[in-house]
Amino acid sequence: MPLKRRQAGGLHRVLGTAALFSTAYGNVGSSIYYALGLVTVFALGLTPLAFVISGAIFFFTAVTYAEATARFPEAGGSSSFTRHAFNEAVSFFAGWAQMLNYTVTIAISAIFVPHYLAIFAGGDTLRTHPVDIIGGGLVVVLLAALNVVGVKEAAGLNIFLALADLATQGLGRGAQSGAAQRPLAWRCSTLAG
Repeated sequence: MPLKRRQAGGLHRVLGTAALFSTAYGNVGSSIYYALGLVTVFALGLTPLAFVISGAIFFFTAVTYAEATARFPEAGGSSSFTRHAFNEAVSFFAGWAQMLNYTVTIAISAIFVPHYLAIFAGGDTLRTHPVDIIGGGLVVVLLAALNVVGVKEAAGLNIFLALADLATQGLGRGAQSGAAQRPLAWRCSTLAG
């Protein structure tokens, strides 16, 4: 009996537009929340330029990934692209470098979650060592368990968190503009009276 070769079928669409947007928004947004202070400390007055340059790099990376994914519709990301461009050995190191990058990003993001939640806890307990490390570890374990359950469930959490973040930013902007208008209205009424 002849052996049947496995055919490369391409990627199946599992996530919708909202899930993809919220995932990208979460990746960029989480980096901004913890990176803003760090960049400002080191870049000082050149902080806007640093963000413009990093934004341009991010844009070209996103366009490159979109182009490569359209050309090679298979799982693997940068490792797969490297295999097509070079060979298996280079692809192996690219894949492991990307995994190290993801691991560091996960750790940094998770460490900052307890620091942000400390505002709601009413105290500095979550900001102290080792409580912040333990809290970050719990965040990683919970998110890993959610990813084991399924990508659609993880995408649902991403959508919820992205909408919650956009809503809080909108409320903050509204409160900020209202506070900025009050002094002007007060000045106008005192000048007229």
